[in-house]
Amino acid sequence: MQCRNIAVLFKVVPDPEGVFEIAAPGDLPGRNLPQVPSVFDENAMEAAAQLKEATQCRVTVFCAGAASAEPMLRRALAMGADAAVLVEQDAGWDSLAAARVLAAALKAAGPFDVVLCGREAADTGAGLVGPYVAQALGMSFLTLATAIEVAGDALRVRRNCDGGHDVFLCRPPVLLTVSGEANRPRMPSVIKVLQAKKVPIARHAADAAGPVALPGPAQARIAGRSTPSATGACTMLDGATPADKAAALIDVLRAEGAL
Repeated sequence: MQCRNIAVLFKVVPDPEGVFEIAAPGDLPGRNLPQVPSVFDENAMEAAAQLKEATQCRVTVFCAGAASAEPMLRRALAMGADAAVLVEQDAGWDSLAAARVLAAALKAAGPFDVVLCGREAADTGAGLVGPYVAQALGMSFLTLATAIEVAGDALRVRRNCDGGHDVFLCRPPVLLTVSGEANRPRMPSVIKVLQAKKVPIARHAADAAGPVALPGPAQARIAGRSTPSATGACTMLDGATPADKAAALIDVLRAEGAL
């Protein structure tokens, strides 16, 4: 396959394993948590690294966010990316704004034969940025890829469906969103990590309301957010013996229609 340039869209998100706190209504959840790579974007980065090994193409990773995202970009470099671009625009949870600034950065640095990103972000779960970027760049796209391999002048892409999987032949330029089943992201070696620290990270200033061909408002805002309150009730079952307690449980389940 004639593939010279691959781009990977990489997002940094609040640690999903952390405890989210909301200080005030409308506050962005996860502001208090450590920032980590979005898990599906690591699958996309691994897919790009494997394509690089097969085609000797160049891989550039793009991230829209604050300067605090730099360590995660260096992790992507250690995984196999050749260059990294930090798009200095914190789009927050706005998929359309993120797609606008990423598409502008890709236009400035491209063209790219293949664009890869995770199937969805670990914080929003929207799965919209990839298709939005493809629309802005005028590229074909396919979502939820579970396997990607070179097949002549195209990519053979597999995705799951009911009862099996579908196989597509995708000719560049194409954008693919990568699912977690596609691969297991590699753990960078110590040498790769040290080498990645020496690679300069390019900065790209982009305007979320800039001239990118995507409809809709320039920015979405969170009008309000609160932590739901959970209430529960527990009924204690009496019984002198375990058998009595089991019989009481059966009676309750029958009364509730569960048996």
